[in-house]
Amino acid sequence: MSETINSIAFQDNYISWVQAEVTGGQSVSIKRVAEGPLPFILNYDNLQKTTTALQIANQLKGMAEKAEFSSENVRFLLSARMGFVKKVLVDQFIPENQYLSLIKAELNYILTSPVEEFIVYQPDYERELSGMKELLAVAIRKQIYEFTRQIAREAGFQLSQMNLNCFAIDEIFRKFFPNVIGQTLLVNFTERGLEFILSDEKNFLNFTFKPYTRSMLPIDQLNTADVFSVFEKALQDFQKMAEEDSSAYSITQVFLFGYYFKSDWLGTLRDKCQLPLRVFNPLESTEWQVLSEDENLDVTNAYRFVEPLSNIF
Repeated sequence: MSETINSIAFQDNYISWVQAEVTGGQSVSIKRVAEGPLPFILNYDNLQKTTTALQIANQLKGMAEKAEFSSENVRFLLSARMGFVKKVLVDQFIPENQYLSLIKAELNYILTSPVEEFIVYQPDYERELSGMKELLAVAIRKQIYEFTRQIAREAGFQLSQMNLNCFAIDEIFRKFFPNVIGQTLLVNFTERGLEFILSDEKNFLNFTFKPYTRSMLPIDQLNTADVFSVFEKALQDFQKMAEEDSSAYSITQVFLFGYYFKSDWLGTLRDKCQLPLRVFNPLESTEWQVLSEDENLDVTNAYRFVEPLSNIF
């Protein structure tokens, strides 16, 4: 039995939307895609404004009417920067039913607001480390959660799911390329910086963000050499971390994607990277058949749509 899903990804000040039909037998048919800018950056300050949700909802309704998207079974994907992802160590003898309270206690020392203002949950992740257990904690402001629900209400959408991109992208990578062994660094070229998702064949491992500049200048105000320099410096930092802790950082390959990535950068970036490097192209999956019925998504630009595609699964 097939299921039609509308996946909408929010990133900085743009939206990407994929409508896809998922069938049995690991097959996906992409029916429609659309992209569009927001009139503002989607950040915490703008969330405080009473008209922000309505403005976004109106833009989504306009995109839906133009591209003939349905309003049912809608999923929202937010950048992991809109949440807080942290690893927490606990003694291996502590009962599992105490994990969440310990996680909240630790987050209370780190978060800038009381933990009661956040939705806190523990994803399915656990690693043994010298008598300790490494857990994963995720915190999302309740205000952000309610904000996304308000957008859906104003747009008349049936919102079925909200997710952070680091987990969705990690999952689609492992589903689509299960034969890739070792740690993989997934690099998302966004408007104001690089998002790094570290994954292996079993688990999501880490997320971090490196801005292009300290003042968060957008990529269209930089020259290409500046972007390459940030990429090269970030890889050097990961290599240093691997030298300090090879058990946590042992990257064997790098995949590139994102709305602001350009395929003609690949050769130069390979010269700056000592690891095997390739474009993250969902249409080249070794396990899933992905067919596009929209001419705006094909093998030459599928890397632009990794985020909305990732939240279909």
